[in-house]
Amino acid sequence: MSVYWKWVLQSIPSLVLGLLMLLSTVTPRQANSNVEAWFLYFGIENVPPWLASKYTDTWVFWIGFAGFCAWAIHLYLRPNLRHGKMSMMVGEGEPWVQAEQVIDRSQATPISGRQYTYRIALVNRDDATLRNVEVKLTSLEKRPKNFPATGSHLKLRHDQAGATNCNVYPTKDPQCLDATFVDVFSYFVGTEGSSSLRVMSLPEDVNHSMPVDKYEAKIMAVSESGEMAVAELAFIPRPGQSPEFRILKMQSFPGAAGSSS
Repeated sequence: MSVYWKWVLQSIPSLVLGLLMLLSTVTPRQANSNVEAWFLYFGIENVPPWLASKYTDTWVFWIGFAGFCAWAIHLYLRPNLRHGKMSMMVGEGEPWVQAEQVIDRSQATPISGRQYTYRIALVNRDDATLRNVEVKLTSLEKRPKNFPATGSHLKLRHDQAGATNCNVYPTKDPQCLDATFVDVFSYFVGTEGSSSLRVMSLPEDVNHSMPVDKYEAKIMAVSESGEMAVAELAFIPRPGQSPEFRILKMQSFPGAAGSSS
């Protein structure tokens, strides 16, 4: 089951408790208490006196409120109180930034130049493998008009088959060189001084060029067990130098279940 559906199903108790709070404040017919009225509405006539008391409405509301808050803290706030096993990193030089001589054939006239590929590293601090990790570009600030890559999977390093899922194995190297790398931006500088920028998303046929400018992007990585890492990153052009790519904020959330080896 997809991790997204797990979150939907786990949110059902919050919905039920919220509905219980609502029912304690409204009534479908005349009765001593709203709780009694709902029993009568569903055909239950012999309602115990303690349920018919007006104080019952107050008790039901606050019990529902306490349960709603407790479950919400357990479900939504708990991941913020402890870090998950997966995180994202950005570094300088190989393999985070790959520079190579290429020919840009996307133009009417092919242009030779130097291409820089900017990557993130998925780091697994656990001893077990995180399986079927999806990495997506979830938002891009100053998104160009008709930009199609938001919500798309990002390209796995050296991947030619268009795979969207990967396994993230335990990261043992102190420099994280054995981490799983994912391409994010491709920056091209032509020999005549022209430049272009692309998001390395799949499918590649929607991978349009966009103006070279400062962009803030949000990237989310999620495993099949619910481990999640969310990073806000910035791509910053620098005149006369290679652009800078850095993490502004990174959050790591534990999964709903332990990952398997």
